[in-house]
Amino acid sequence: MEHSNYHNYTVSILSIILLVIGVSIRYIIGRRRFNRRGVAGLPHFKSYEAALLTTYIERFLNIIGTLMIIAAIILYLIR
Repeated sequence: MEHSNYHNYTVSILSIILLVIGVSIRYIIGRRRFNRRGVAGLPHFKSYEAALLTTYIERFLNIIGTLMIIAAIILYLIR
């Protein structure tokens, strides 16, 4: 019985940590995208390569953040 309570507590903590990290990643990326916009609302980059690299990295991290949020919700529900 005590092992089950410890397991539930551990899974709850893990799901909260995943949720906080996932939301933080998505927030930071969103803030960076917002701050990069100019007066016309279009993003400004120093070069084409910087735009390409930044876009791909942000897209990848955004997917990771979303997967962390989904995993946190699933872990919390099945605990």
